[in-house]
Amino acid sequence: MLDLSLPEFLELSVSDKLPYVGTKAILYAQQFSRTDLDEFNELADTCRKIFKSPAGADFLGRLLPHRICLNFFVQPSSRTFLSFSAAQAILGMKRMSLRDMNISSISKGESLEDSIRTFISYVDLVVMRHFDNHAAATAFWVAGKAHRRVAIGGQEQPVPIVSGGSGTRQHPTQALLDIYTLSKSFEDRGGIDGKKIMLVGDLKRGRTVRSLSYLMKNYDGVQLYFAAPEEYQMNEDILSFLDEHNIPYEKLRSITEGLADVDAVYMTRIQDEWDTVKHDSHPPANSNFVFHRDHLKLMKPNAYLLHPLPKRDEIEVEVDYCDDSRVVYWRQERNGMWMRVAIIATLFDCVDRIRAYDQAHS
Repeated sequence: MLDLSLPEFLELSVSDKLPYVGTKAILYAQQFSRTDLDEFNELADTCRKIFKSPAGADFLGRLLPHRICLNFFVQPSSRTFLSFSAAQAILGMKRMSLRDMNISSISKGESLEDSIRTFISYVDLVVMRHFDNHAAATAFWVAGKAHRRVAIGGQEQPVPIVSGGSGTRQHPTQALLDIYTLSKSFEDRGGIDGKKIMLVGDLKRGRTVRSLSYLMKNYDGVQLYFAAPEEYQMNEDILSFLDEHNIPYEKLRSITEGLADVDAVYMTRIQDEWDTVKHDSHPPANSNFVFHRDHLKLMKPNAYLLHPLPKRDEIEVEVDYCDDSRVVYWRQERNGMWMRVAIIATLFDCVDRIRAYDQAHS
């Protein structure tokens, strides 16, 4: 039970928040164990296999038709919003969305707490993307304090909150789909264990690379390489976390410095939406951190190129259409939908039913 005030709860470190969060919401990448990740990956694979037949798709669509979800996205989003909406449709959920604060009571000065309290009066799940680092945690606290409860797996519990991106710090479901993509890419090479992964671009403000870095605690022998201009290098809190978990890392001055040695390259764009001074155009990527088609010649034949998207000039356009199986960011995008199916199915206690169906029809 949440016996803390909201300021007290927000003041807690993430590790101290995790016992409160448990498995009933998705707020932080740190909340997942290796077992959790493996089970999410397995469930995503199972659901996409089941969906290939009309009967299987019909089965998945009958799992949650009595549930209503709100996608509360007050930051720009294409992939996260659409993949969650598609995942909810696959599971038969009824869906609502709120994407513009100017047409909500927030524009009248309503607090985030009151807005969330209103939302959970109507829906059984809130997926949210917000510019505030503490927005998802605030929503979780409100749901825990509110009287409304939903019955899941024979238990009454608060309306689940899922972070679809919170400020510059966390994007846990993106990290889960990135793990899914890496795991599938390396499934014939022992998985993620022992791999070298290069993260490129705006690492300081990139919530995707931050969340992915947190998940590396679950894998053995992983080495991370941070390729970024100094002003965009990874923040000290992530480096301290890696030190604490004995995960080796190295800072690089260009992509080419470590490209021949790594097993995966994870590109990101400059996150200029967080700049305090706004410009008429987006700043160009530093040329040392732009991936060109010729860079594919330097990569291992079994290495992979990822990007959470959207991208700009940090990947040369020719890479998109070079028909190289190592370029997996469009596959990564579709993987996001299936990972989010797995996430929602897990939150609503559908896992055993899905596995039983799969076993009966395999």
